[in-house]
Parts: sequence; C-alpha cells; structure tokens
Amino acid sequence: MVLVVDDDESHQKLLVLLADRLEITAFIASSCREAVEALEMFSFDLVLMDYRMPEVDGYACTKKIRAMREHSKRIPIIAVTAHVTLDSKLQAIDAGLDDFLPKPFTLEQLKEKIDQWLVRVEPD
Repeated sequence: MVLVVDDDESHQKLLVLLADRLEITAFIASSCREAVEALEMFSFDLVLMDYRMPEVDGYACTKKIRAMREHSKRIPIIAVTAHVTLDSKLQAIDAGLDDFLPKPFTLEQLKEKIDQWLVRVEPD
C-alpha cells in the first residue's frame, strides 16, 4: 500500500487513478499530521510526498516520519515535485527523502519509480 501525502485534491485524485491503473492501493493524507496518523495506524510500502504543502512542507514532514518508530525509517519516501534543483535535492537528502519523481510525469515513469523501490511478489 502506498501513502500519498498531498494537499491538492486534483493531485490526490490523479495519483489514486494512476495507482489503480498500476493495481496499487493508495491511501491519501492531505497534511503531514494526517500522514503521521496514517503511519501510526497502517503499514505502508512506500510514501509519495508532495514538497509544497501548507503548514508543514514535504521536507519537514519527512523528518517527522523519519523520527518516528524504527519501521517508519525504512519506508522509501519519494518526493513528487516540480522542484528538482541541485539545492532541493541536497535539502531532500538532508531531510531523509530517498528519491524524486519530477512533475509532470507519465504513468510509466510512476511505475518505474515504484518498481525501483518496491520488490514485487508475482503470483505463482
């Protein structure tokens, strides 16, 4: 299951539709607070984190997640952002983000990024 952290309703809907096309269950959190609560209640395989959010941005939220229990430290967190500069990448690494998915992206790019971080178990 993938946790999508994004305050923009249109981005949420798009990521859920894309996840459905990839046969992945997506859980939406509209804020860092909701993301932390979701991580306390459910087990996720990956987090897709928006960078620009009100109150707590994606970098600060990632730091909060990394400060949580040990299990949360191992969850890959991918920034989904149009902000992909050298400076933003350095900030992301410092915050504990694992990777970037630049906006705009295609379904294939999303699939490749998810496949890169998740080991898929194929049915026999």
